[in-house]
Amino acid sequence: MKYNYKYLPKFYYDSILEIPYRMFYQQGIKALFFDLDNTLILPKAKKLDEHIQVFLQKISLKFKVGIISNASFKKQKRILNDRYFYIDLAWYRKKPSKWGFIQSLKFMNVNCEQSLMIGDQLTTDILGANKMKMISILVKPLDRNNESLITKFRRFFIERPFIKKIKKDHFPLYQQKFQDFMK
Repeated sequence: MKYNYKYLPKFYYDSILEIPYRMFYQQGIKALFFDLDNTLILPKAKKLDEHIQVFLQKISLKFKVGIISNASFKKQKRILNDRYFYIDLAWYRKKPSKWGFIQSLKFMNVNCEQSLMIGDQLTTDILGANKMKMISILVKPLDRNNESLITKFRRFFIERPFIKKIKKDHFPLYQQKFQDFMK
């Protein structure tokens, strides 16, 4: 039975470092869009970790790299300053709005079929990518304990019931996409 849930990611990986980027490159993917908070950085972080900086610089040799974040302009500017010239920023794009994704795709001169969205939230990152028919990749949040109140609310009242429904209705799908995400 096929499930067509709006919050269902195409793929799940424990971290951005486990994603098979070479495979996606070989399939014609040209652009990677990342969420910022809890995907690339800890929620209260003030800068990118050095290993994430190196990682982003390395993948920018093969892909266009963009950040689509609901974080404030001030926070993004502080974290992603001029040293990160290889990252295209999409300031406050109001995920999951299609408008933000459309603007980001235009800015990077790619289409949905050439792009993927990587993030830790079903209600913003995955929903937005799915609305655009982009490949959506869910990763485990870096730190659930220090998330904002609104994120905790969304996780408890939207993500949790959705994942419970998947677990009940289609356990193999739950095992594939959400079992490790919930740990």
